[in-house]
Amino acid sequence: MRILPLLITLGLAVGGVAVPGATMPIDEGGVSIIAAPAFSGILPSGQPLVISGSISNSSAQTMDAGTATVYLGHSKLSTRAAVSKWLGTNDSSGQDLGSAIGTLAVGELAAGQVRSFIVTVPASAIGLPDGQPGVYPIAVRLAAAAVQVDLVRSTVVWASGGTPTDINLAVVTPLVVAPSTSGILSANDLGQLTAPGGQLDTELTTDLTHGLAIGVDPMIIASIRLLGTSAPPSARNWLSRLESSASSVFTLSYADADLALQRRAGATQPLAPTAFPIDPGMFPVVPGVSPAPSGSPTPTSQSAVPTPEALVSLSGAISGLAWSNETGLTEQDLDFLSAGGYTRILAASSALAGTTGASPNVTIGDHQVTVSDTLISTAFRQAALAKTDAEWSFAMASLTGLLSAAASEHPGSTVVATLGRGGAATGASIERTLGAVESLSWVRPTSLGAALSITSTPSALAADTQSADRTATAQALLASESDTARFATVADDPSLITGPNRLALLALLSVSWENDPAGWASAADAYLADGVAVRSSVRLPDSSQINFIQEKGNLPIAVRNELNVPVTVYVTVRPDRAILDVLNDRVELKIEANSQAKALVPVQSIANGEVRTLVNLTAADGTQISTPTFVVLNVQAGWETAATVILAIIVVLLFAGGVWRTVLRSRKARAQRAEDRADES
Repeated sequence: MRILPLLITLGLAVGGVAVPGATMPIDEGGVSIIAAPAFSGILPSGQPLVISGSISNSSAQTMDAGTATVYLGHSKLSTRAAVSKWLGTNDSSGQDLGSAIGTLAVGELAAGQVRSFIVTVPASAIGLPDGQPGVYPIAVRLAAAAVQVDLVRSTVVWASGGTPTDINLAVVTPLVVAPSTSGILSANDLGQLTAPGGQLDTELTTDLTHGLAIGVDPMIIASIRLLGTSAPPSARNWLSRLESSASSVFTLSYADADLALQRRAGATQPLAPTAFPIDPGMFPVVPGVSPAPSGSPTPTSQSAVPTPEALVSLSGAISGLAWSNETGLTEQDLDFLSAGGYTRILAASSALAGTTGASPNVTIGDHQVTVSDTLISTAFRQAALAKTDAEWSFAMASLTGLLSAAASEHPGSTVVATLGRGGAATGASIERTLGAVESLSWVRPTSLGAALSITSTPSALAADTQSADRTATAQALLASESDTARFATVADDPSLITGPNRLALLALLSVSWENDPAGWASAADAYLADGVAVRSSVRLPDSSQINFIQEKGNLPIAVRNELNVPVTVYVTVRPDRAILDVLNDRVELKIEANSQAKALVPVQSIANGEVRTLVNLTAADGTQISTPTFVVLNVQAGWETAATVILAIIVVLLFAGGVWRTVLRSRKARAQRAEDRADES
């Protein structure tokens, strides 16, 4: 079934002929066109304009044959804002597009079909004024049977006469891995990531080749160093390349945890690892000497085990630079970062009110902020992520137009662009994009260090755009970690619990999780469930009724430790009736990992009866460890003493009876003998 003739018929039935330029979609999804000037959108004077692109029919109907018409506007787009407005215009009516300078016949397009095309416009038909270089609007309109099907807007950089104005460009890229839930990379993961062709190997090679500024996740560095001599050779080589790099390098927050989100979730300062799982056996003993009392050196040896600070440090890195998330920024966030030791924040221009001037650096109150251009960064990322020639040409033309407009606005200025955490740093077209940008005659690559040294100008922040849902989830994560930290005081070494828990929390707060909200929600739920399980690992097993038949003795209370670390708890017993006296209301109990032990609580019975006894577990500082448990005791006061007395009486009576019987027998024997003597006489 063909839909366009049907749409025209419907238009006539309603009372009018379909007007050229009216938008009449084929169906939901429909037909779409993507097109842009070739050669990165640059058009030298006297050269034909080549437009390349593709048409996709994602509908269930066949598109009728039609035409693709190229339009060129003759009003220069002098600013980045003007370029962005043109590219982002949602009006698809096809009005005010400029002059039609070329057409291409488009044949029928079957459902599901994609067709590439090229339109060549001769130089004589272009009509742009000589000596007025700059960015001009261009559009391609697809129509069939006088009905507009789709419209795409792009730009062309007219390189005609005059001296092109230069612009300095610093590109910042994140050196991160896919978000995780542990906060530590395994040896196997590191081996794959840093091997030739692995993600980290490929990305670092690209960064160093093109002189990009690198924001590296210290989790990667720490994971390699934690393995000591057992680290994969490719990982050690990768780290050596990074450390010896001449590029501008700085460290992100650990696991690239969202700094602003931490504050909004209730953190009082930027979060950092509290402990690492360091195995001393993975580090060789380093020989050395130390002075002996006599003054002669004495050979010694010392472990090469790194400190937590040494695990994440990177020599030569730019210090005090925080790269904030791009979804909003407040002055409270800036205060939070400054209090945490950061002296400068790298933020997107979308977080600022108004536009930036010739300097990429601004001051907001007492805070120093380096601004990355959101428009240029977005186009850069789209080009790097492009998977087809048509997508890349379109994104590259937009990027070239924005860079040209920026150079016209502030000749000789410096612009900072970022590749973001959405995968652009490893995109399918990243090398192609970087090469194309480097070939632009008016773009001068510069270092981030040089950009940071430029004088700042005053500015202000725009309205906050942080997600309330994301903040609420982060609050739950921080609350769980706080509860676990209080519980961990039960362990002989609390860091064995709090260290891995903090690393997992930082991993969950990674900025990269924003690109996978469903995955983040699932990972957050798992973290919260794990926290509940850990805090329930030291507990009182269910108890039945206990008979206490002693006047004074020890009440056995069993405690289970399901953790992999030894713990020390304090058992408290409180009866609800005064028929049992607890002689020590806080009994210490040490329990080995994954085992059970009994606390012997000294008590004394006062009277007979049944008593409900509340049993509670606490840590040394009084923190409650598990839910209190009631144990029912059947107390028989003095039963043991009474039984002893009765038994003694019985023994005495038996003894007395035996004596009496012996006396009686003796009397009978004497009487019998006396009687026998009498008979004989």
